[in-house]
Amino acid sequence: MPVQLRVEYADHQRRYFPAERGWRIDAASRCIVIGRDLPRTYVPLDGVTDFTIEPTEGEHRP
Repeated sequence: MPVQLRVEYADHQRRYFPAERGWRIDAASRCIVIGRDLPRTYVPLDGVTDFTIEPTEGEHRP
């Protein structure tokens, strides 16, 4: 099932990132790293108030 990472920021912005290739938190760089293989996406944790993994739009949980 395709999933996405929803990131909410202190200024009430919300961004969505495709996350079906996996994700992890890298404490050393203070980033959420999306993707196991290259290319990876790095989302800095500065200003992040919340993040969740959820099904993509139109997908339903079983």
